[in-house]
Amino acid sequence: MQKILGDFIHSLRQAGLPISSAETLDALQAAQLVGIDDAALLKHSLGMTLSKNLPNRQLFDQTFDQFFGHQELQIKQSTKSSDNDTTAAINPDLAPPALAADDSAVLQTALAQQLMGNNIGALQVMIASAAAGAGAQTMTAVTQIPLVTFRVMQSLGYNQLQQQLSALTETATDNAQIQLLRQRRTLLQQQVRGFVEQQFLLYSSHQPQAMRARNIQRINLTNIDQRNYKLMASLVRKAAKRLASMHSRRRRITKRGLLDVRRTIAANAAYDGFLFHTKWKTTRVERPKVMVICDVSGSVSRVAKFLLLFLYSLQDLLPKVRSFVFSADMAEVTSLFDQQSLEESLTQVVDKWGNKPTDYGKALRDFKDLAVSDIDHRTTVIMLGDARNNKLDGNTEIWQAVYRRSQRVLWLNPEREFSWDTGDSIMSEYLPYCSQVETCNTLSDLNRILGSMLKRAS
Repeated sequence: MQKILGDFIHSLRQAGLPISSAETLDALQAAQLVGIDDAALLKHSLGMTLSKNLPNRQLFDQTFDQFFGHQELQIKQSTKSSDNDTTAAINPDLAPPALAADDSAVLQTALAQQLMGNNIGALQVMIASAAAGAGAQTMTAVTQIPLVTFRVMQSLGYNQLQQQLSALTETATDNAQIQLLRQRRTLLQQQVRGFVEQQFLLYSSHQPQAMRARNIQRINLTNIDQRNYKLMASLVRKAAKRLASMHSRRRRITKRGLLDVRRTIAANAAYDGFLFHTKWKTTRVERPKVMVICDVSGSVSRVAKFLLLFLYSLQDLLPKVRSFVFSADMAEVTSLFDQQSLEESLTQVVDKWGNKPTDYGKALRDFKDLAVSDIDHRTTVIMLGDARNNKLDGNTEIWQAVYRRSQRVLWLNPEREFSWDTGDSIMSEYLPYCSQVETCNTLSDLNRILGSMLKRAS
């Protein structure tokens, strides 16, 4: 408990709160008095001892929520035995079914036992402990994240797990269990990377604004917390403004070498037919009609908010954006963005349609009724989603119809490609009916993909 509290105070200091040694002792005494079972009481007690004014209290609250959001399981694990009910709270794809006792063939390493059992609470503690030992709390640049992630995976026993998987594949002991172990290994990689990124955000908030801005552009949008949301939103708007400036200069393309005879003769009529002024043929740039469909369930909702923010910041270039959101039921929210500010609209969208079980099949049926008939050869359709469908029918024939009617279909998946088709993902079912499929989970990704779309339209 003392170490956790010490790490928390360190993160507060990194965030800019001045905390003395005496206040640290007061905070430790307060934590010992109130205990750690009641998070709200602990937050109030520590806040009374460590924050001195309203701005400090706001910063304290944000840091507390971020820090103890990661440490909650570690605290519980250090004070009592692991509670299996926390399994689904960490990552539903790492949840039961557990491996039966007689399936010991795939349980030769400690990491395999944690992945295949119901010990997600213990696994989270292992990740947190390994991250601390790998230097996750002392990173100063975003380029250190891959190295720290690698060190954490090595500390967890990743090499031994890989060797075991190779041996099991050769002997083909149980293909179903081997496949399940591979999937959970992939999810573990994502979870470790996400944890390391969150630790970087937590302990690097003291950096100069310019450095933070450069670093945060390469952080996964799914890991951007409330404390860094305003900075990221500002960077999204700036990136959109740069793109708009770049692509708005050329509304017409001059085809050098193709003489426009009619306009040239008209321009030189006053010179008795001598061609002093030549006119070249031009082509007017037709801005694409855009339909954007966003999965707002779970962590995908964070990426959806930034994608919508980016697109609606390009209104001068993309005046015909229609927006649709879904978890299961789909709704068009275009008018919502016309009537309210972007921030209010984004918050309302996530509150009303987010955090529900995902059903892509149901959503596509709704989209068919709402908008498929309006798609033509000038329409670009953008889908943002992880294609995790809870083992339900994906209605791919509707997506095929969208692909055939539209100019282009872009699918932006916030997960890395090695995660596609793991667990309940049905990404491969939609792949044949997409013009372009990209991993999109950073501001750099958004900038690159949307910039490419605008360039193609020009």
